Amino acid sequence: SSAASDVYKRQTQHQKNLKNIVGTFAIEGMTISKATRSNLDRIGSGQASWQEVVDGLCLKYARK
Repeated sequence: SSAASDVYKRQTQHQKNLKNIVGTFAIEGMTISKATRSNLDRIGSGQASWQEVVDGLCLKYARK
């Protein structure tokens, strides 16, 4: 398959995953924040790994 096809498949899967996450939160009466959505988008696009996001959050909240 082509690189463009792989990107499309990854984006489509990311959208499905986001829909599932948002739905799961909604069942619990919760929403995700813009920052959480941004982090999920960064992971889904390959801009950051989940470990990089977690490490960044640990640094952010350890300072407070």
